[in-house]
Amino acid sequence: MKKFITYFSLTVILIFSVYVSFKMAALPSTYNGVADLMVKDTMGKTGAVNSVTAIVFDFRGYDTLGESFVLFTAVTGSAAILRRHKKIKAGNIK
Repeated sequence: MKKFITYFSLTVILIFSVYVSFKMAALPSTYNGVADLMVKDTMGKTGAVNSVTAIVFDFRGYDTLGESFVLFTAVTGSAAILRRHKKIKAGNIK
């Protein structure tokens, strides 16, 4: 029964992945307006020489702040769950 669930889950994921891939390939490629604007006007709007730094920290600063908060929360939660506790014996309490 466990093998059936594993194979069934992998089959569903594979079919869904293929479906999403074909749907994404069929999307029109007319969404370059904002990207072209950011690349062309980076120096004038932000004063940054590096376009990647300007986009990440100036145009998308709040998004980057939110992503770093989520990453910090995930690492902290994982560390809290996976830490090892020392077992204290009744006679060794200091």
